Amino acid sequence: MDDRKAEVLRKVRAYGILNDPQWLNKPDEPVPLWVLLEALVQMMERLEPPHTPYD
Repeated sequence: MDDRKAEVLRKVRAYGILNDPQWLNKPDEPVPLWVLLEALVQMMERLEPPHTPYD
């Protein structure tokens, strides 16, 4: 695994974006769309939590 991929996977683990070892141990495998979307939704919810007051 090259350094760039290793750094991305390190950050993904550190931020808790994706925790499933099935995907983390196979960085060159294509992932289903739902896996990518789940990671994206998790990040969006961290940036803008869905149930916080606006004021």
